[in-house]
Amino acid sequence: MGPHMNIKHLGEEIQRLSVLFVYFSIWFCALAFLSYSVLRYEGIPYAHIGFALVKAFLCAKFMLMGQVLYPIQSNRDKPLIGHILLRSIVYVGVVILLSAIESGLEGWIHHRGFISSLANFGNGDPIHILALSLIYWLIVLPYLTFMCLQSIIGSPEMKKIFWG
Repeated sequence: MGPHMNIKHLGEEIQRLSVLFVYFSIWFCALAFLSYSVLRYEGIPYAHIGFALVKAFLCAKFMLMGQVLYPIQSNRDKPLIGHILLRSIVYVGVVILLSAIESGLEGWIHHRGFISSLANFGNGDPIHILALSLIYWLIVLPYLTFMCLQSIIGSPEMKKIFWG
């Protein structure tokens, strides 16, 4: 493989990272805005968009690493649902972990302590954490579905379907 192939591969990786970053940024910024709209009357400060963007970048990078380490291997003869569900559960676990760490860092920045803020993630309420998990699963699911379909149909055909 020559140096031009490495540059091409790097360009493709940057493009995939950018697309995923934008996808996750839209979701996480929307969720930060929703949180603000609900909590503003309680005197809770605005959730920084910066945290949403950092989490979006980390999630995008994790998804790309996951595709390299655990590639989607599907074909037309096997159902996609197994590939999609297993990966979505793993990815949601990582997103929840990143969200908990974000909560700890936010507490640390506001001088409340990292560990106490981490313990207070999701208000310490398992129902709230389960609800977050469901929202995050709904975020990850379309992306994984798209990737599975692209692995079967091929990238050029998917571009034709989506962009004409």
